Amino acid sequence: MIHTMESLLGLPPMNQNDAYAPILAPLFLGAGNQQPFTADWINRENGLIYQTNPSKGQGAGESAEMDFSRPDAANPEVLNAILWRDRKGDQPMPPAQHKMFSGKQDPNGD
Repeated sequence: MIHTMESLLGLPPMNQNDAYAPILAPLFLGAGNQQPFTADWINRENGLIYQTNPSKGQGAGESAEMDFSRPDAANPEVLNAILWRDRKGDQPMPPAQHKMFSGKQDPNGD
């Protein structure tokens, strides 16, 4: 849905998830006799959707000390390092890329 709205507004995708998501426009084209949606229940049936992180899992101790009482209260650098180690192990973590826009209009319109 987000990628479709971005496309309609002429905006670039906000992230890779948006960029790889299909645009919904083809669903509204044609004679209206598209196949009905069929749900994929695999993860519900095998229990994966109901699993939580183990209390003694990698990074659990560090995470337990973090402040999740409100959005953005936890230190993002520490949290990202925990998440990276959980998925990538000892592979070096790439440096964070922070982009900032000044919010000022360019007088030349660029």
